Amino acid sequence: MKGRRIGVAALLVLATLLWTAAGFSVWAKRQALDTDNWVNTSGELLEDEEIRTALGVFIVNELFQSAEVQTRIEDALPTQLQPLAGPAAAGLKEVAQRGAPDLLGSAPALQAWETANRVAHSKLVAVLEGTLQDQGVALELKTLFQQIADSTGLPPGLADRLPPEVASLQVVKPDELETAQEAVDLFQTLVWVLVVLAVLAFAGAIALSPDRRRTAVTVGGCLVFAGVAIFAFRRLAENAVVNALADSPNASAIGDNVWEISTSLLAEVAQGTLLFGLFVMAGAWLAGAGRRATALRRMSAYALREHPGWTRAALGALILLLVIWGPVPWTQRFWTILIFTVLAFAWLEWLRRRTVEEFPDQPPPRRPSLRLPGRGGGGRAGELERLAELRERGVLDQAEFEREKAALLAGGASP
Repeated sequence: MKGRRIGVAALLVLATLLWTAAGFSVWAKRQALDTDNWVNTSGELLEDEEIRTALGVFIVNELFQSAEVQTRIEDALPTQLQPLAGPAAAGLKEVAQRGAPDLLGSAPALQAWETANRVAHSKLVAVLEGTLQDQGVALELKTLFQQIADSTGLPPGLADRLPPEVASLQVVKPDELETAQEAVDLFQTLVWVLVVLAVLAFAGAIALSPDRRRTAVTVGGCLVFAGVAIFAFRRLAENAVVNALADSPNASAIGDNVWEISTSLLAEVAQGTLLFGLFVMAGAWLAGAGRRATALRRMSAYALREHPGWTRAALGALILLLVIWGPVPWTQRFWTILIFTVLAFAWLEWLRRRTVEEFPDQPPPRRPSLRLPGRGGGGRAGELERLAELRERGVLDQAEFEREKAALLAGGASP
């Protein structure tokens, strides 16, 4: 028996670790390494006002640090006014910084930003998968540079004459790719393997346990723990990323925003795991021998026995409301909600049969005593008189009258 308990505990710990790792794998595969999804994420990044402002500051600073801008301004001024080129450039820079966030929020800027992200991300994935020779990856922002330059009144084609390193944003350096390549291979290979192994480990723990119902409750608790762990690791990683950007004021100021948006799927995985774990815990607890769980089963025994169709319809309605609410992504996806629905109805049928076997003769819930106003008679005779008048008034039908009368005669007060 002790060996079985150790085996159950080991399987639960292993399954929890596997499920937590699977959460990170799903995020990496579907958000971080999927180009289409990343382009959508990049659009959300640019819609954030703080990120848009920081990007605008970066582009304007890069533009006006270029000697090309001041040279162009000097060429446009008369000889006697050329000493004013520096102050003129500073004034234009201030105008550009004020207008950059609004310009970056426009549809053309968003399209240029998403195009740049698609090109950079496709290159990054190719490098990580080994189909492209190891090299750094940069986000080419020349189109955005030119849009801001045009809105500021700078000479046309200015962005084309900027050095490549000025009009781009370094994303990954070549010496940072080796570890990332190993992680990509792991995530893309093991994402579903981890999920399947975690499910098998949970199932094995329940099958091995001498108290399967209690172990099922523990499985729900393990899923809740895995969801919390994913949230915790996400927070720790965020702190590490923001600290790494501490030397870059513009980047560190928006590090939290960038991390929250770029790991939004990871948060959704954690929320979905928490919700599913709570469902598992509640379902397993309701089947337990506890006083409250037993009382709930006793209260529902009559309905489960006499009206199984209504109980199934009620469960279907609750699942429909869950889909309409959509608190987590898996409640909005066809296959996951289908699997959940099958499991929920299988659980209902199992619980119904168990409850009917446990309480085969449970009567319907007793109605509160119905007393007519103005009637002062007491005892059994008075109660029978009240029941008769309720039947005459149509409040009770004949079957209900007979049932209440029988209950009163069997256990009512003495006359």
